[in-house]
Amino acid sequence: MYKILLCCTSGITTSRLVESIKKEGVSRGAKVLCWAVAESAVDLSWADADCVLVAPQAKGDLEKVKSMINGAIPCAAIDENAFSNMDGKATLDQAISLIDKN
Repeated sequence: MYKILLCCTSGITTSRLVESIKKEGVSRGAKVLCWAVAESAVDLSWADADCVLVAPQAKGDLEKVKSMINGAIPCAAIDENAFSNMDGKATLDQAISLIDKN
């Protein structure tokens, strides 16, 4: 199972992307647990995830999020094109790539 945490300024915009990622996981027959939180709540959720992806509008907080996680799991910014298109396939591919490298 892939456990993917999305982080943005408030957690609202990324909730649409979460749904797209879940649908893509179902279409692949992959077990995917994905959820979104505001940057201020990452410290309460990251330990349950296999990776954290930060939304483009919160990219300024990427280093802060990385320092919270302290290298325990992979963390990266969501590809801007994938985010703007709410592309669950591309974002799931990005997450799986990060998880598999770890």
